[in-house]
Amino acid sequence: MAGAGRGRQVLAVSTDPAHSLGDVLAARLSPRPRAVRLARRVGSSGTLHAAEIDARRAFARWLRTHQQALGEIVEQGTWLDREDVDALLGLSIPGIDELVGLSEVIRLAEDHEYDEVIVDTAPTGHTLRLLAAPETVATLAHALDALHEEHRLIRDQLARVGRPEASDRLIDLLTEQARDTSALLRDPRRVTFSWVTLPEEMSLAEAEDGIGALERSGIGISSLIVNRAVPEGPPCPVCDRRRAGERLVIDRIGRRLGRKRTLHVVPAQRIEPRGVTALRRIGKVLSEPHPTSPKPGEGGKPDPTRSAGSALSLPKEAKTTWPESLEVFRGARLLFFGGKGGVGKTTVAAAVALRLARAEPRRAVLLLSTDPAHSLGDVFEQRIGDSATRIRHGPGNLRVRELDAAAALASRRADLEAALNEIGAVFGADDGGSPIGGRGATELMELAPPGIDELFGLVSVVEARDEFPLIVMDTAPTGHALRLLEMPDAAREWVQVLLRVLLKYRSLARPGRLASELVDLSKSIRGLQELLRSPRDTRFIVVTRAAAVPRLETERLRARLRGLHLAAPAVIVNAMTLAPRRCPLCRATAAGERRELALLMRGGSRGRGQCAIIQTPLAAPPPRGPAALVRWAGSWTVRDR
Repeated sequence: MAGAGRGRQVLAVSTDPAHSLGDVLAARLSPRPRAVRLARRVGSSGTLHAAEIDARRAFARWLRTHQQALGEIVEQGTWLDREDVDALLGLSIPGIDELVGLSEVIRLAEDHEYDEVIVDTAPTGHTLRLLAAPETVATLAHALDALHEEHRLIRDQLARVGRPEASDRLIDLLTEQARDTSALLRDPRRVTFSWVTLPEEMSLAEAEDGIGALERSGIGISSLIVNRAVPEGPPCPVCDRRRAGERLVIDRIGRRLGRKRTLHVVPAQRIEPRGVTALRRIGKVLSEPHPTSPKPGEGGKPDPTRSAGSALSLPKEAKTTWPESLEVFRGARLLFFGGKGGVGKTTVAAAVALRLARAEPRRAVLLLSTDPAHSLGDVFEQRIGDSATRIRHGPGNLRVRELDAAAALASRRADLEAALNEIGAVFGADDGGSPIGGRGATELMELAPPGIDELFGLVSVVEARDEFPLIVMDTAPTGHALRLLEMPDAAREWVQVLLRVLLKYRSLARPGRLASELVDLSKSIRGLQELLRSPRDTRFIVVTRAAAVPRLETERLRARLRGLHLAAPAVIVNAMTLAPRRCPLCRATAAGERRELALLMRGGSRGRGQCAIIQTPLAAPPPRGPAALVRWAGSWTVRDR
């Protein structure tokens, strides 16, 4: 722990693949902790360090250390040879990169003897996967142990060798790390979790789902932080409606989620908080709990702003447009909407899907969510599942679906495992009649690249594009979405490795069922790759806000999309204060947005090809339901360069 007299040592670390911690601190960060300059105050002597974990590089280092032992386990437990094993292992292993990322955080804390470590995680879906990594790795360790069992029996009983090998030590290491990390995450004396949300109905619904999932896994949330609440101020037609709606949501958060938890409410700042001085002001707010004492029954009242429609921050003379009239949407077969968490991707994607479906009633449109933390049901105010669902009061040609990635993998996995067992049967059977060579089929599937569940779901949807000539994709936030878009290359390589195995053993076994499954899957993935890289058919629309932190992430996202050869012809700058009137908060917000918009346009002009800038007005309350979404999408404007 801390040495005498050196002051409190704190580490802030980000595990989000799309890091923004450096943007918020206004500091250049890397995986190695660096000191952040603090404005010294009388009596203060602590030090803040910050780092951004690179899970992929950490996994690469882990694999270099353990690849030999890992390869031996898989080679001894299956009918794959070493060349094929190494090819499979190089594609990443489920849960390992997340567990290694968590282990990096723990290592930094222990090596540098920090008194406290504050972890900035990715948005909901990715964070749930991160916190489930110990259980995922425990399952992997069990699978590796099963693969290694036969070799261990031969070694111990026939060869009379009882010394543990490197492979045994690796299985023990994975089991121990998974167990210890899982125990650490569930120890409230050492680890506490705070859930950050917005004072909006959609954010409340996501918080309820996410907190519920964590609690079911034994992880407790100790505090709730409601961010960017509109502060008190003079009368304003937009701010007044926002305050009224937010008060009701904050009351509901306190009633539904606040029991035995501390609630903090952080007011929206007139200037986006970046750097130590601005962040200190927010820290003062977080040091005091929010007074929550609503009157009995108050939390159940309907939103009084909902029945009167939305107030828009839009000048009367604004020249508005409609999504269906814009070239960036016209003729597309696949439209992705993505960006930083909390910028309004789901609302924008839903509004565009509605307008495009209304404009062409004879063309079937599917709006699909690939975000593990689905919100389409919240924006349409109805329950939606993993089947194409019609929206009440929506166009008859529009269907909406929230992808169940686990179900998509399960349906493919069963077929692949059965086919793998057919091949393994040619190697004989044990005393119980089970195929010796096929014993590792289930375990082999545990080594499928992470994210392949979502890819299988996406492939199944794209295969059905004859039924839906236009598919609108509401993606997860940046880091998760990029992994999905990069996944086809890794998945096709995984399939190609299995096909090469078939060719090696074609003299012993007819490829039959497995070959058919793999060839079909490879063709589907290749078709998806070609579709993604066709600018005529596929466009990625980046959704952002006119603020520095979202803008910086948007610039990095557009650069990654160019590297993936995906067309990104438009940026939608969401919820802009276009008519500030005399409200001091609106005027300060609008001035900051104009500065950031100019920087965003300057950055976009440096990219290859034209990039349209579409502005949407701030709506109070946010549009929910088909009618409100259609009206709101009719108030968008296109920014001239």
